[in-house]
Parts: sequence; structure tokens; C-alpha cells
Amino acid sequence: MIAYVAVAVAISFLPPGNLTAQPAPETPAAWRVECTGDGKSLECRAIQQIFQRDTRQLVASVAVRFAPEAKAGSMSILLPLGLNLTEPVLIKVDNGPPERQPIQTCNNSGCLVSMTANDKLLTAMRTGTDLKLTVQDASKKPIEMSLPLLGFGIAYDKTK
Repeated sequence: MIAYVAVAVAISFLPPGNLTAQPAPETPAAWRVECTGDGKSLECRAIQQIFQRDTRQLVASVAVRFAPEAKAGSMSILLPLGLNLTEPVLIKVDNGPPERQPIQTCNNSGCLVSMTANDKLLTAMRTGTDLKLTVQDASKKPIEMSLPLLGFGIAYDKTK
């Protein structure tokens, strides 16, 4: 299972409107690669995160890896608590058509969306500018988060 950094802030504490990825002081805005291993095998994933602009708290984390067992891309999105769980998360690249994905589960770290990243989505992410996630808060207000796709293709290729 992919390890994630705990989400430190709930959606209810965020100002309404758009959130954009803000690099941590030591982290560039480009996608990065993180790997874990058990001494026998290594699993790598391309990571991008969204931080709340003023507090610099982590709001969402997106991890994409090549899943050899499925011979396809696998995407996991960790979102904050406080979301409307009856509505799907909308995922799109730039102004392309949105893909609707349900939230599978929530725990004290946040809410998780896991999905197969098909070739069409991966190609769009390689050539696009922004990955846009739209969620609804508990009051059913849409909140759009935008992650830059800078360096996605290079990072994803390193996960294979």
C-alpha cells in the first residue's frame, strides 16, 4: 500500500474557492519520485501535493505509479476530511472532460480515491498543464484544486 503523509487540515477550515499547488520550501513544484522497498523489490510512485497557501498545510496528495500486475497506471488521491462523500471527485486535465471517481474510504489521515489511470488520462497528464480535482465540502460547495503537471512524464517513467 502506498504510504501517505497525513493530511493536516480539514476542508471545513479552508477558504472557499480554488486551491493551487504551492511547493514546500525544500520541494520544487515539479512532480517528484518516492520509492519504498523491502530489500527484495522497489516500488516507486510519482508524487504531487497541494498545500494551503497561507498555512502551508498539506491539503491533498496525488500518487501515480505503474502497476505491473495490471499493466496500467494506478492513481491514488488523498484528500482531507470534511468532504461530501455522496458526490464523486471530478478529475480532469486542463479543460478536458472530467472523470468521476468515488471516494472509497476515509480514515484519520483523510479520504482516499484509488483508480486505474488509463492511457488516455496518462497521455493527457504528460502533455497538459494542470491536473484539476473538484470536490464538494459538507455544504455541497464545489472546491477546485489545481496541481501543476510539470515533470509528470519524467517522474512517471521512473516508476516503471
